[in-house]
Amino acid sequence: MRIEKLTIYGFGKHENRTIELGNQLVLFYGPNEAGKTTIQQFIIQLLFGFPTRNQTQLRYEPKTGGKYGGKLYLTDPYYGKLVIERTKGKSAGDVIVEFEDGHRGGDTELKQILRNYDRASFEAIFSFSIHELQGLDQLSESELSRTLLASGTTGIDALTDLENQLEKQMAELFKKNGRKPQINALVEELRDIEEQLKELRHRAELYSPATERLQAIEQRLKVIEEVEAEMDQELKEIHRWQQAAPLVADQHRLTKQLDNLAITQFPAEGRRQMDRLVDKLTQTKADMEYLTNQRHLLTTADKADSLDAIENLLNRESDWHQLNLQLVQKRNETIELSEEREELLSLLGLTEQQAMAVDVSLNHEEQLLERLKELDVEEENQRFNQRNLQEEKNKLVRAEQDLSAFLVQEPTAKERLIAEEWPEISAQLAEAKAASKFQKSDTGQDQIVRFALFGLGLLVAAYGFIQSTALLIVIGLVAMAAGVWLFVKMRKPNELPANYAALIKKYSGKEWQYETLITKVAEFDRQLDSLMNRVETVKKNITSYIAVDSTAVAQEAYQQLLLEIGLKPDASRTMILELFSKLRKVHANYSRILRIQDEIDKLAMQQQEWMDKAQQACGKELAIAGLIATLRSEQSVRQQKKDQWNKQQSETHDLLEKIERLQAFQEQLEKEQQVLIAYALAEDVFDFYRLADQWDQKKRVEKELELVEGQLQAIGEIELPGDWESDHTQQAIEQRQEKMTELKAQRNKLLNEQADKQHLTQMLVTDTSYEEKLQHFEEKKAEFIDLAKQWSINKAIVEAINQTMSELKEKKLPAVLANAQLYFSKLTNGAYTELAMNRTGYFEAKRQDGTRFPISELSQATKEQAYLALRLSLAVSMKKSHPFPIIMDDAFVHFDRSRLQQMINLVTELQKEHQFIYFTCHDSMQQAWPNAQIINVAITERSVHS
Repeated sequence: MRIEKLTIYGFGKHENRTIELGNQLVLFYGPNEAGKTTIQQFIIQLLFGFPTRNQTQLRYEPKTGGKYGGKLYLTDPYYGKLVIERTKGKSAGDVIVEFEDGHRGGDTELKQILRNYDRASFEAIFSFSIHELQGLDQLSESELSRTLLASGTTGIDALTDLENQLEKQMAELFKKNGRKPQINALVEELRDIEEQLKELRHRAELYSPATERLQAIEQRLKVIEEVEAEMDQELKEIHRWQQAAPLVADQHRLTKQLDNLAITQFPAEGRRQMDRLVDKLTQTKADMEYLTNQRHLLTTADKADSLDAIENLLNRESDWHQLNLQLVQKRNETIELSEEREELLSLLGLTEQQAMAVDVSLNHEEQLLERLKELDVEEENQRFNQRNLQEEKNKLVRAEQDLSAFLVQEPTAKERLIAEEWPEISAQLAEAKAASKFQKSDTGQDQIVRFALFGLGLLVAAYGFIQSTALLIVIGLVAMAAGVWLFVKMRKPNELPANYAALIKKYSGKEWQYETLITKVAEFDRQLDSLMNRVETVKKNITSYIAVDSTAVAQEAYQQLLLEIGLKPDASRTMILELFSKLRKVHANYSRILRIQDEIDKLAMQQQEWMDKAQQACGKELAIAGLIATLRSEQSVRQQKKDQWNKQQSETHDLLEKIERLQAFQEQLEKEQQVLIAYALAEDVFDFYRLADQWDQKKRVEKELELVEGQLQAIGEIELPGDWESDHTQQAIEQRQEKMTELKAQRNKLLNEQADKQHLTQMLVTDTSYEEKLQHFEEKKAEFIDLAKQWSINKAIVEAINQTMSELKEKKLPAVLANAQLYFSKLTNGAYTELAMNRTGYFEAKRQDGTRFPISELSQATKEQAYLALRLSLAVSMKKSHPFPIIMDDAFVHFDRSRLQQMINLVTELQKEHQFIYFTCHDSMQQAWPNAQIINVAITERSVHS
């Protein structure tokens, strides 16, 4: 299968591009980021489909939009010429396959053309890059041997990956002395569950003794409860009598104290109210005395002058500053304009009177611009004519030199004569060859045709005679006559005419030389006519440019206009517009100075009006420089006087109001104090406090008496034996408490035992742990069986893979290694004569002197040569079944000059039967591969080194 042409609609950075591939090795060259990998992926993805969006490969969709995809033009040894077109559509793209006979197909037909190979299989054999070679140096001996083995056999790499994956899964399932694998962990868990089941069965046998003991405990607890109730009731009676005895004594004592207190009424919260009134009266008198002293200390201040006029002026402070600023700006502007005018006049070299006399109107400026444009056009035409004339003269010199150099290659008279006679000789030679071919064509095949035709006619005629069918007889006779006619007419003389033989002898096999000669003469004549026409055309152009008129009308009109304006006619044309502009500035400057002077006079008058108003407001002479500061100072002095006078008036008024309020408040407090004294039947404040103490004492005794009576009421009536004494109380309490402690200890012990037995029986009745644990045991056994089956299946598959790999090594690898050894020897220039696997399964190379080396001990470049030899040998061995092109990405860039030349020689030998496509970013590869078809990826043109 050969790729003849690529047509890219849109793929990555390439768009609307067609690349034709020749029969020799195709070398795609370009710097990094030029698009080499894009073209490589274009070939692979058009054959095997665009990656889906969830895959890691790039899709190379055009960033600028447009049609996505393209075409591959192929030649297949079985299917003939094909066109595969893939564009954006479903996940892998829409595919159309056009066959040589015109019918079309889709994905199914493409899979047949690709021999049911997928992308991974194709890249594993027919596509490899420098990245695969760079990793060889980092591999161990076993890894390197396995890589070489995979490169020399198809399918072994996938089997190896599957074997590693299965062995990893088996290690996760079971190890002989392991703990973490699943089967090992299940065995330990099953042992633990079995021990737990034994313990649960032993606990179930304790149920019956526990229920009998619970019944005995319940009967004993009832007896203890009855005894405790009797003892508790007796203790309560003793405690009640013990509590009531001191309360009765307190009741008699408090009743006697109440009878001794004669006070009958007192205001509620009287003491607190009196304390509050006394405190407020004292504070009020102190405040009145303080305010009276403060009023006597105040002095009378003078009233301040009016502030209205000064405030009005200060409110217009911005106007004053704006007025002064404008006046300063106008004066500065006048000075600047005067200086600018003097500078302009100095540059112009004119006086003010002379400058003002020049007419700088827009009309004159417009006329001046028109004259300048006309003058520029006139001068540009003259320069253009001179440039063209000189250029044509240079062309004439070059054309005559080219003609002289070309005439050296003129064909000789003999070559022209041969070129003129060859068409007639070619026709005669073709006639002679046809006659010769016709003479030799009377071979055994033609004779068989004639005999067969005669025999067939004879059979048909005989059959027609037997069947009495006239039509068959006629057909048979016609066939026989045709056979006889062929015998007569197709006979040829045994020898050719003499002139035909001479022509064939002289010219046969040399047709391409004479055809080349005719093409050479015709091409010379065509180029000679072209050069002669070129010389005549240049001469005509020179004549036309010399005849052009070079008058100066625009120059004269320009000088006349300068005189009319008032300027010198010899003024510089490059500076005339600048001169005109500066004269206009002088005029404008003069007008503006006059206008600004009027404005300065008006501003000076306004400034004087301001000064008059300010002096009148302050009542004194003021200076212009510090006017606002003086006004603000005067305002501050007057405002301080005004604030001081207002403050004094306000303070006096406030003090009088406070004194009046305090007097009224004092009178009210004294009235409230007399009301409290009258209600308590006291003579004065001191007597009021004495009665308050008696009233507090009475309330406290009543409260204690009420509390004692409430306690006695809560205790209730007491029933004790008639001979009961207070000395018997403590002894009776100690006896009964000791008995209660013994009963309580017995009850607690029985309750603890009861709780344990109840918990045990309840747990034995409701606990389903045994059934659950048993079910869990069965589930784990089933899981163990499943894992064991899975481990057994994986083990069987691993054994099958090992057997398959052994068969691949024994059957397929030797055929590949035979060619690989030959290629390896060529690549190393005979330094190594053999590449094989030893008994341990490792690759080793045999040097010319017979020394064998493990493949891991070879240099990086020699390892790469071994890898390439195996890879190419495998691809060559699959020529008939999978005739795919071989794609390489900078696979030889690390080779030195000698190794690279050996690789080029090997690829040149193999490219007769295989198509090689090489991608590189190294410029040296173009010179190293002189016979390759070089395609520069960065440009659309194609270059071929030969």
